[in-house]
Amino acid sequence: MKIQYLGTAAAEGWPAVFCHCPVCEEARRRGGRDIRTRSQALVNDDLLIDFPPDTYWHSIAHGVDLSAIRCQLLTHSHMDHMFPQEFVLRGGCYAHDMRVNDLDIIGTQYTKNTFDKISSEEMESGIAALQHWRIAEPYVTIESAGYRITALPAKHMLGKGAVNYLIQRDGKALLYLHDTGIPYDEVFEFLAHKGTHLDLVSLDCTSGPREEGEQGGHMGIPDGRKVKGRLEDAGISTDQTTYVINHFSHNCKMLYDDLCEEVRKDGFLVSFDGRVVEF
Repeated sequence: MKIQYLGTAAAEGWPAVFCHCPVCEEARRRGGRDIRTRSQALVNDDLLIDFPPDTYWHSIAHGVDLSAIRCQLLTHSHMDHMFPQEFVLRGGCYAHDMRVNDLDIIGTQYTKNTFDKISSEEMESGIAALQHWRIAEPYVTIESAGYRITALPAKHMLGKGAVNYLIQRDGKALLYLHDTGIPYDEVFEFLAHKGTHLDLVSLDCTSGPREEGEQGGHMGIPDGRKVKGRLEDAGISTDQTTYVINHFSHNCKMLYDDLCEEVRKDGFLVSFDGRVVEF
């Protein structure tokens, strides 16, 4: 399997959309890996995680055929992870000769309700008929497009249906932990009881060097270290597991090279827009 990080920033992007702080100005000056769009990831070539307003640009910049996506995962309804207006263009007179007509969309009921509320005014019935919602329930596995997808409750926007995902296929397992604080104890217990061996863990790192702690809705590098330790102690991950930190806010004040240096001893990879990791 492979994952491509199409966008790697928090909600405001980096440089942030209206900001002229020193780290945003430095990112503008440096360019390259220090320019980060809103977070989104592509698994293989047919499963997409989240759908931010930057998705159209991601398709252009990284050569992603959005019409070939067979399964769309939505972690939650915040605007940097879900832009329902774009889905009203998936079919009809707006999209000819799509590679895949039918799309599974997986998200919680709260996420679907928000999606419908935002898109309903412009959504045509013929286009809606091609979008097949699968409602995600915590710890219940859904099969879609050859994947086994299990939603895990996220410690984020509590009470409003935020989830993370365990994605499995062909003996490989990816744990995608965005947006969340340190996962609930029951998440670790579920993964251990299930006998899961993780090949790749993608860790929220919105706060960079700062520790958010047990009640945080995001994580920083110290929190990521704790998550890795707990997964290793439970036998869920090993020294063969790849760890990637991702989803950065300009408020963490660490540009790409700084982040790489900070986590060098941890063995974490640092995401950047377009980075491909095979596992």
